[in-house]
Amino acid sequence: RLKMIERIVNWFRVAKPEPNKKDFAIQLGCHFEEYGEMCDSLGMYVHKAQIDRFADILKKTDVDVTKHTDKTALCDALCDQIVTAVGVGCMMGFDMVGALEEVMKSNESKFENGAAVFDENGKIKKGKDYFKPDLTRFVGE
Repeated sequence: RLKMIERIVNWFRVAKPEPNKKDFAIQLGCHFEEYGEMCDSLGMYVHKAQIDRFADILKKTDVDVTKHTDKTALCDALCDQIVTAVGVGCMMGFDMVGALEEVMKSNESKFENGAAVFDENGKIKKGKDYFKPDLTRFVGE
């Protein structure tokens, strides 16, 4: 069985075997969109709206957002976000391993015939066999 991070990386490699700067901007927008959803779950609605607006701009822009990127600092920040995200889930008593497994099964259901399907903005969209992850059993009481 693949380790979860390797499984996620392989999922993206299948989806985008040769990512470009536009793909980076789209994925960064998706990352901010997920942050906005977290803010929403915490009742931070104004902040979420600002994040969603920024995410939407990133996903639709042709600007090279990698131009002034400090790659080492970005890699460090992303790794720290993975660790702290898992930590937040653990502090809430969530089964993060089980939940992530369920989310990856859902992500894998987006593919059609083993290939990613994209929307007009280049974002991976839900394929015909997509199912929403059921995380209720991983969050406890």
